[in-house]
Amino acid sequence: MRVLPRLLGIGLLGLLAGLLLLTSCEATRTRERSDPTREAQRLTDEAAARAARSRQIAQVNESGPPTFKMGQAVLAAAFIREFNDGTVVDKVLVRPSPSAPKEKATYYLVGMGLRDGHFRAMALPLRDTGNGALLLTPDAERYVLTGNGCPTCFFDFEGSRIIGSSCGDNSGGNSCAFQVLNENAFFPVK
Repeated sequence: MRVLPRLLGIGLLGLLAGLLLLTSCEATRTRERSDPTREAQRLTDEAAARAARSRQIAQVNESGPPTFKMGQAVLAAAFIREFNDGTVVDKVLVRPSPSAPKEKATYYLVGMGLRDGHFRAMALPLRDTGNGALLLTPDAERYVLTGNGCPTCFFDFEGSRIIGSSCGDNSGGNSCAFQVLNENAFFPVK
């Protein structure tokens, strides 16, 4: 009879030790997740990975329009892949936003073309590095226009941000559909 209480005592002691070990592991995990230095390192690593996936599209010059650092045919093919609906892109531009004289302009990579005879355009904001290099990041939004009876659509701006669209021909029934899509897969990860 003395064996049963001892076995029960050893079993309870083992269970208590196991619970102590489990809870100490959970406390360590929580501390690791809430550690500010680890969080800062994780954010730095994510930013570095995003920067590594960024590509230089153009270079801003002192005078004149930006010069392309990638072939326009490569960019047109990337726009076609990004539309992914049969749109054929035949024109690629880098344009600054219309902004106030003292306000810094945002540059946009713009692809224009047609799908089933309807005007299509997509604009992606470029990040200015400060030394004139214009980079496209994977988290850049996509602004998409689709003309419905409208031969040419235009992006409408507020400051340096795209906020909508307008039709070049305001006769009855013509319109431009405007869509904002998150992120892009312009340059897929290999």
